[in-house]
Amino acid sequence: MLTSRFEPASRKNVDRTRDSYIPRKGPLDVGVCPDCHAINRKKRWYLDEVEYVSLARASAVRRRCPACRKIADGFPSGVVTLRGGFLRTHRDEILTIVRNEERRARGTNPLERIMAIREGDGSVEILTTDEKLAQRVGREIRKAYQGTVSYKWSEDANLVRVNWSREA
Repeated sequence: MLTSRFEPASRKNVDRTRDSYIPRKGPLDVGVCPDCHAINRKKRWYLDEVEYVSLARASAVRRRCPACRKIADGFPSGVVTLRGGFLRTHRDEILTIVRNEERRARGTNPLERIMAIREGDGSVEILTTDEKLAQRVGREIRKAYQGTVSYKWSEDANLVRVNWSREA
């Protein structure tokens, strides 16, 4: 009998197996990230400030999480580019949506973070540590303000590019 494994639609467009910052095998001991206070246990990173304090006192192994390493190395996995006349007039509101989406995503997965927000000539570029966060940001902005969104995956760079634009 042939059975197929269920794969949620939200995970189909993200390939975490090629991310060189996430090791294949997890360490056997519990570790904590000194930069963002994330805890690593059984190959999973999660946030729990109370547990972090007790583990830090118990001299747990200190290791930087993949997101902190990506930020330090300047290696994004997602790039969101925002353009258009609408952006010039609603820039602060749009960036508030971006920050709220990051906070929501980080509650689920502490490895999903914004690395930098760069502003240029009539555009804003948002660098993320995770492909999925870039997709979520593009989807939320489109949901709030319409406009056009395009996604482009770069296999060689392990990078997703999300472009959003709307004219006034």
